[in-house]
Amino acid sequence: KKKRKQTTKRNFFFRIIPTMAKTLHRRPEDDTEATNLTVDEPSRTIEAAKQLFCGGMAGSVAKTVTAPLARLTILFQVHSLVTTKKYAPQYADGVLDGAKKIMQRGGFLSFWKGNGTSVLHRFPFSAINFYVYENTLDLLSRTDGNSKEDANPIKRFIAGAFAGSIACVACYPLDLVRTRLTTELPGKEHYRGIFDTFKKITATEGVGGLYTGVGPTLFVAVPNFAISYTVYGTLKEYVLDDDLFYNLRKIDDESGEKSMSLSLTLLCGAASGSASAFVTFPFDTIRRRMQIQTLHLPPEECLSGTQQFVNIIKTEGVKGLYRGIQPELLKVVPFVGSMFVTYEFLKDQLNVS
Repeated sequence: KKKRKQTTKRNFFFRIIPTMAKTLHRRPEDDTEATNLTVDEPSRTIEAAKQLFCGGMAGSVAKTVTAPLARLTILFQVHSLVTTKKYAPQYADGVLDGAKKIMQRGGFLSFWKGNGTSVLHRFPFSAINFYVYENTLDLLSRTDGNSKEDANPIKRFIAGAFAGSIACVACYPLDLVRTRLTTELPGKEHYRGIFDTFKKITATEGVGGLYTGVGPTLFVAVPNFAISYTVYGTLKEYVLDDDLFYNLRKIDDESGEKSMSLSLTLLCGAASGSASAFVTFPFDTIRRRMQIQTLHLPPEECLSGTQQFVNIIKTEGVKGLYRGIQPELLKVVPFVGSMFVTYEFLKDQLNVS
């Protein structure tokens, strides 16, 4: 009897191990073969890690691709604050003139000045952003029994706003450091690198100094990602269903599942990025100025977000809020396009549901 019990235990052991392995590594289409074993937790952990990796890589690739245009945008935004030539509030007469100016002062590689910090910021930022968005949208969709692919624009907007705010607060100090390194003029450097910037900011401004301008940044991040995700998700749903885009879609030969081609991804990404940029750019200009004003102005002359807004309107007019919009819009297509293309590609390669 004792021998029979041992044999039964051993047979159960050899049956359950292959089943667990198959369940842990199953693809979404294999769900019908799933067992009732309690392996949900490891599966969720693996899925979460994949989502974080896809989001982080997508943001990092997009930031590196568009770094030259991003630096131009920031220099246009803050020039009237840092220049000693009050008669020349604009960094350059146009995008090409601005690019020549950067080349003359720092050489070709100076277009990527501060990009190391930008990537360090963007990887966790995008990872958190995409992860929170996907899971929030999934949670909101399940409340009425639908999948996240069928989510309406309102749910996409809420999920995007929530994801943007969480990622913004979590990664803001790196964004501040990146802005300060990017706007330093050749020969007048105040910081010697990322860690030196952190050290000097906390020493002179306290830990709270790392969150200077976080208020206007939230005014940028929340509507930015809310609008971007809403427009992108809605357009994606439309182009996958409408026969007008039939020849631009990709269809899996085995499953028959429809997905977007590179051209459709770029189209939807560019539309979503342009829409969000027009709405949030003035707030972005204000936050950039707040991030660097302590370097160029005495404490008594530093302004709050509202004061910055009023001051720009008074001294430069509405166009002052949109200085740098040209390189920003030029950046939209390659940035959003490369980010969503990378994200969709990695999700497909890693079988992320």
